[in-house]
Amino acid sequence: MAVRFGILGPLRVLENGRAVDPGSRKQQVLLAALLSHANTRLSADALVEALWDDAPPRTARKNLQVYVSGLRRLTGPEPGTEADPTCGPGATRISHQAGGYILHTAEAELDALRFEQRARAGALGEALGLWRGSALDGFRDVPLIDTAAQRLDRRFLGVFEDWLDAELAAGHGAEAIERATETAQRHPLRERLRMLQMTALCQAGRRSEALAVYDELRQALAHELGLPPSPALARFYRSLLCEAGPVPPRPAASAELRPPPAPRPHRPAAPNLLPTDPPAFTGRASAVRRLTEVLTGDAGRLAVVTGPLGAGKTALAVHTAHRLAGHFPDGRLFVRLRGEDGRLRPLEDVLRQLLAATAPGGRDGPPGAPPPAEPSDPRWAWQLWLTGRRALVVVDDARRESEVRPLLPEAGESAVVVTARPRLIGLEGAHRLWLPPLTVDEAVELLGRTIGAERVDADRESAARIVRATGLLPLGVRLVADRLAFLRHVPLGEYGARLAGGRALLDELCGGDPLVRVRLAESVGELPEAAHWAVLRLGLLARPVFTLDRAAAALDCDPGTAVRVLEDLLEASLLTVAGAEGLAHTVRYEMPALLYAYARERAARTADRVPARHH
Repeated sequence: MAVRFGILGPLRVLENGRAVDPGSRKQQVLLAALLSHANTRLSADALVEALWDDAPPRTARKNLQVYVSGLRRLTGPEPGTEADPTCGPGATRISHQAGGYILHTAEAELDALRFEQRARAGALGEALGLWRGSALDGFRDVPLIDTAAQRLDRRFLGVFEDWLDAELAAGHGAEAIERATETAQRHPLRERLRMLQMTALCQAGRRSEALAVYDELRQALAHELGLPPSPALARFYRSLLCEAGPVPPRPAASAELRPPPAPRPHRPAAPNLLPTDPPAFTGRASAVRRLTEVLTGDAGRLAVVTGPLGAGKTALAVHTAHRLAGHFPDGRLFVRLRGEDGRLRPLEDVLRQLLAATAPGGRDGPPGAPPPAEPSDPRWAWQLWLTGRRALVVVDDARRESEVRPLLPEAGESAVVVTARPRLIGLEGAHRLWLPPLTVDEAVELLGRTIGAERVDADRESAARIVRATGLLPLGVRLVADRLAFLRHVPLGEYGARLAGGRALLDELCGGDPLVRVRLAESVGELPEAAHWAVLRLGLLARPVFTLDRAAAALDCDPGTAVRVLEDLLEASLLTVAGAEGLAHTVRYEMPALLYAYARERAARTADRVPARHH
């Protein structure tokens, strides 16, 4: 029996070239889940959740076994074993291993595997020809399947863009227009695809249509994301406006990401003190959109990005600032309020750094120019520079309102984004943006950017377990990713078990680097004494999620006193709240994973010295 499977479109099962009914809806969901993770183990828990979501029956495991049995009859034996009489009845295509199931399939039997093989071989047209529509169409309501389908969709787009780029290089842009336009309409915000579509239209002499494509994209980006087109795409558009000129050359595959710098004579330029845009920045689309809306709005252009240590506040601010060059023609400035030792820098030092970059003959002055004269009153000089200008200032790691107020513009159209763990509720008129942990999918994607997507895709279940152990905060994911990049010989499943074992999380992630512990110690050490010791007492709880009653018991105080202490920790972003609506005793408080690990570590060392009551 020759069986073939298709998931690059609606689910399809062919037996000897003829379509076969895959069975009931539940059995089809199970088959789609296994095929979308072909040759990879899926746990029984993950499959039960895929089949019944949050309401599995008591007989879910037994029912799962029934569906697996039906699929075994449908799909036949494991590839390569059918003709081997020594394999026996155990040579099934769907095997049970370590509490989960694996569907074994050869490259020739599954269209998704054939697609990858042909794409790697450079047969891009053949690879694209295997697609029959949206991957796993009809099963995208199942999260386990939808995540895999989205991964296939992204791979399709990458291969399609490479194919279109090759067609343009061969001068076949006119022939590819219809297909490029159809695909671009399904993915209207994909900038590289839109640039290639515009180039194809230009090759066909349809320059005005190419300009219309850019305008459509510009409006879509502004409406959906609150962002302008990338600088490379904007330059490409400007080149099209010269209608009498030749057709612009086709863009390179990565032109929209890394455009070559154009040579220019030296002239004073708007200062740019931004750190490098974080190369592994992942997710946070809604946060970027909201922050962009605040900073480019008509009023109140002051944003405070808050969240626990390691939430990625600075990365969000810097990433967004890099996208807003066109909105702030007078410069984008970045200043840290604290030195490497964690101590607050004197205000005069902070102002001198800003003024040195903005003064004529400063950072962007001509070679050999003398340094600018130091003003007698840096605060007045800074406000004078801001007056009448439109600049963006990123103020990093504020702890108190008084540290920020002297830097805020009193006049002009400049905007300021402040990153802080406390919420800085005393800053009037500020728009506050709280950064929650990443989603599991975002955290897994961030992990894959460091250790390789192939390694993650081979065992996404273990990858998800690993990132959950870090609390889904970007700092924790980055630490574990760096560790795994070094331990390339360690399977993800084994490493996930190690994190779930007895070894302290901080020991595993930090190794000999004390920096994370230092930053955690700073965040706790700055607290009032009652709150400081409360963190250590809460670290003695068995889990980082707890109710008010459990907190009061751990702090050995009445609920009213416990609430006041917990609210201090909430203000300092050392706790978060889930399910805040309802009665106080039903609220669930949560301590971020890294802080909880630190608190448990410290509490174990100082158990005899932690006071029992708070008054």
